[in-house]
Amino acid sequence: MTVAYDKKAKHKLLDEVGFRDHFQAESWAEFNRQFFDGLAPKYDRLNEVLSLGQHHRIKETAIQKIGIKPGDRILDLCTGSGDVALWIAKHYPQCEVIGGDVSQKMLEIASRRGAGLTNLKFQTADCMALPFQAGAFDVVIVSFGLRNLDDLKGGLLEMKRVAKPGAKVVNLDLGRPQGKFLNAVHSIYFRRIIPFLGKHIFHRGEFNSFAYLPNSGKYFPNQRELTAVFQELGFQDVRNYDYMLGAIAQQVAVV
Repeated sequence: MTVAYDKKAKHKLLDEVGFRDHFQAESWAEFNRQFFDGLAPKYDRLNEVLSLGQHHRIKETAIQKIGIKPGDRILDLCTGSGDVALWIAKHYPQCEVIGGDVSQKMLEIASRRGAGLTNLKFQTADCMALPFQAGAFDVVIVSFGLRNLDDLKGGLLEMKRVAKPGAKVVNLDLGRPQGKFLNAVHSIYFRRIIPFLGKHIFHRGEFNSFAYLPNSGKYFPNQRELTAVFQELGFQDVRNYDYMLGAIAQQVAVV
């Protein structure tokens, strides 16, 4: 059962995954920033493992479902190492693409990867207080970042604010497979295998980021619940697309 709308419940993660033992911060946002700064050098390898090597293919398919048009102005939030922003900038050269993140270490990696692309830039951008005017973008995307916000609904409303009327707001994140068997397999992989790999291979002696992901899922809505949240906040024509039998899900909504 998810309790995604209970901020106090979500803050239990600070103790459940050991944030307080590894980072010094006064707010969820600052814990989150320090976490991703430390994760940046290993972020791409982590994505490969978590997605069983499928994350590039899934992201490319998800982008193609948005319906990007030449000349669109696109904002990619929680851009991380820049995968989504880079792919869009390369395949839609007539579009202006901005990748935003709160982690400077992530932005440094993304900027190096995007060097030479004149239609792409990366900058600091907090999803809860975006440094852009209202109605500035034709497409606003957040990939595997909505779960990390202190206020899920507040973040979606801020994305809606900077989107033009008729623009698309897109979320791509972990979902829940349907059916007892698939859910059981999914749970074993994310709650047992992934944390074990993190502790003994990827993060020996460091903060185990692989423990954060499955635990954060307890406080994050599944794709059906997220679709309802989009509708509750006034988004139109909300569509969900499942990948990997629902283990990853995408919502595309119209402002």
